Amino acid sequence: MASRRRGEELEQAILDAVWDEFREVGYAKLTMEGVAKRAGTSKPVLYRRWSSRVEMMIACAANRVPKASMVPETGTLRGDTVALLTLAAERMRMVGQTAMLGMLAEVSADPEARNVLIIGLVNEIAKSLSETVYARAIARGELAPEHLTERLRRLPIDLLRNEFILYGEVDTDTLEQILDQVVLPALRARGATV
Repeated sequence: MASRRRGEELEQAILDAVWDEFREVGYAKLTMEGVAKRAGTSKPVLYRRWSSRVEMMIACAANRVPKASMVPETGTLRGDTVALLTLAAERMRMVGQTAMLGMLAEVSADPEARNVLIIGLVNEIAKSLSETVYARAIARGELAPEHLTERLRRLPIDLLRNEFILYGEVDTDTLEQILDQVVLPALRARGATV
């Protein structure tokens, strides 16, 4: 007799099932029923965690966003930011433009789901940027905390997401232009030595 999965083990199994189901059927055909079947659990188990498929998919995507420990240390703010944005762009590419647009359309009419999106995805990537990339730059003396406003903390991620949603692809040249033409000049204007 197989043991019952609980807690984090069950949640990770469900998130893996969400990802596998999404990859097989796409976002438009993703259902709670299909995920429950693939995960070997029931729909009520899913609904205890997420109130909708969009919330479930956001949790799945958040589970796959770059973690701070994944960002290699390059020795410069620019290099570390390129590394993080490259990881984030790869994750966006895995989810796909169509799925992201579908999730955005659903959350636009649902304030609760919008909050889940902001907390689960947007804030998680911004946290990696602040706690890893910016913290390293501050330790190296490239930045001081007063150089960073809340908007500047999110700017690289916001520009990356906008580029991906509009064009469906973000190459290395685009990432470097985001940094060299927008983010780094904005930080320099606030006194950073980047």
